[in-house]
Amino acid sequence: MHTRISDDLDEALQDAARRLRVPVSNLVRNVLEDVFDVVEAVTENVGGFVEDVVEEAQHLGRRWEGRFRERTTEARARRVEVERNETPPAAPSAAAPPPAAPESARSEFPDVAAWQPLVMNAVQECAGCGRVMRRGDNAYLAVGGSRPGPTFLCEPCLDGLD
Repeated sequence: MHTRISDDLDEALQDAARRLRVPVSNLVRNVLEDVFDVVEAVTENVGGFVEDVVEEAQHLGRRWEGRFRERTTEARARRVEVERNETPPAAPSAAAPPPAAPESARSEFPDVAAWQPLVMNAVQECAGCGRVMRRGDNAYLAVGGSRPGPTFLCEPCLDGLD
């Protein structure tokens, strides 16, 4: 193998070969073999390392998903308990029916491209029926549309968009 190297590198190789008492060609061959062995070992280790990182990230994601579900369930239970304590019980015959979806709901949102399901984090009013949706309620967010600000619908109103 022939290659051109700088004068500085040539001098450094000759000095190292003299100190080690080996010919320059043996020194270069040994260095190249060692470098390739190191690169191969690093490549193998990096593959295993990446697999370990991906596995750990998936495990962490599953743990956080479980915690999120637990906390969401707990928050909904607390909200229901608060609502029970704040709302006086109504007479059985005077129970209010669930809000009905407005008949003109489809015509109210002709330019909405899609409805994205979500869980409310703050109190919002349904754009269809005016019902107050609280934290933890399932709702739908308009994607597209010309109304200013976000547009939310409750489940009954979305079901009424047939």
